[in-house]
Amino acid sequence: MKDMIIHNAMFGLVVGDALGVPVEFKSRAYLKLNPVVDMMGYGTHHQPAGTWSDDSSLTLCLADSLCDGYDLKDISQKFLQWFNAEIWTPHREVFDIGIATTEAIKMIKHGTDPVLCGGASEMDNGNGSLMRILPLLFYLKDEKDLKIVFKSVKEVSSITHAHFRSVFSCFIYIVYGLELLKGIDKREAYANMQLTLKDFIADHDFEQKEIDLFERILIDDISAVSENDIYSSGYVLHSLEASLWSILTTGSYKDAVLKAVNLGDDTDTTGAITGGLAGLIYGLESIPENWVNSIVKKVEIEKLCEKMNAVLIKKQRYNIADLNENDEFLFFWGHHSPKKEILTKACLSQWWPSTFVEDDITYQTAEHYMMAKKALLFNDQEVFEKILTTESPKDVKDLGRQIKSFDVKKWDAHKFDMVKQGNLLKFSQNKALKAFLLQTKSKILVEASPADGIWGIGLAEDHFDAKTPKYWKGLNLLGFALMEVRDELSER
Repeated sequence: MKDMIIHNAMFGLVVGDALGVPVEFKSRAYLKLNPVVDMMGYGTHHQPAGTWSDDSSLTLCLADSLCDGYDLKDISQKFLQWFNAEIWTPHREVFDIGIATTEAIKMIKHGTDPVLCGGASEMDNGNGSLMRILPLLFYLKDEKDLKIVFKSVKEVSSITHAHFRSVFSCFIYIVYGLELLKGIDKREAYANMQLTLKDFIADHDFEQKEIDLFERILIDDISAVSENDIYSSGYVLHSLEASLWSILTTGSYKDAVLKAVNLGDDTDTTGAITGGLAGLIYGLESIPENWVNSIVKKVEIEKLCEKMNAVLIKKQRYNIADLNENDEFLFFWGHHSPKKEILTKACLSQWWPSTFVEDDITYQTAEHYMMAKKALLFNDQEVFEKILTTESPKDVKDLGRQIKSFDVKKWDAHKFDMVKQGNLLKFSQNKALKAFLLQTKSKILVEASPADGIWGIGLAEDHFDAKTPKYWKGLNLLGFALMEVRDELSER
């Protein structure tokens, strides 16, 4: 279920972790004879069934913090609170803490800058940041600039693990997750991830000997590697390979996490890393119900997932993942009509001239409304007033780029609702425009702008991929906003 996407991933991770806790450090040979087949308790750490480890604790801490925005200091303080058994422990005590994480948290306690707390030597490449990076996926899900994604991943990883190898392992995991969020097949997502990272690496001066370590993942096909050549220690590269291998060589959540756990050694972490993405792929409904119900503090985790969903997942009624090439599309782009007396699809453009009023303020176009609200969001009264007295929507757009104290994350959290509201006013206050929008009925409205990867699809109407949504280069936010406006007008 797409509206449960955070629940899918978070419970996928926690369940995978809990499956591995009782057999952590058991060898593969031992687990061949005594495989994990169901949720069980006690064992290595003498904990009851459904108990999760530091893998889940730190993941939940990160998720909790991201609900209040991206703040490295707050993330690190939540790690410290957990270390002191104040938050996100299954039984009010901590156990199974990695050495690198322990040392980093000691530095956090002494007030060190969070990004300087993680070990940066080659010996500091345990899996302690990879195991907890999953929530960042949802925070970054709409970010198109991979440089920004990499920067965020690097910062969050570096709180405990700052070496390039750890950072890049987290980055691979997040990029694969971003592909999966598009709703495509796991193998196609894997291939896309390889191509994306090939280009990203080519644009950066990374140390080649480090990049070469990821060859089995990025150049070869990790799923083609034999089990004997897959390792499951606490080394970050082993954990990443084992998790991707477990996902790509199985066909269900249950099979993926059991395969991961039964590799032995660092069973809880391999299970958690595998489980997060497997949950994303197969959904919460694919996880055995008794496994989910056994999870300690299940209700608290559900509440956190609901909070994450409210904050990090935009409540759009329409998404690319819900579309297919058999849908009927109405492509539009540009705001000029061949004949002024004839209303055409050009009226769907943000730049189409049609005045409307809100709170005694008249807006000349939907673009004027959008940029004016953007200025007010960042308390830039000067730009706001200029927008209201500027005629050209192009000039208004340029003014929007001059707004002081602009913060992209804050803008991303509000922009869709602003554009939707502006268009609701535009179409509801003009009978002809309203009639035109309503007569599009159930068509998928698509801004076929080859230059806009946010509001449009990043492709022209005549591009061979334009009618295949999974290959769109943009988010089509304007098209989806207009469809929501159409729904609301038709319900009135």
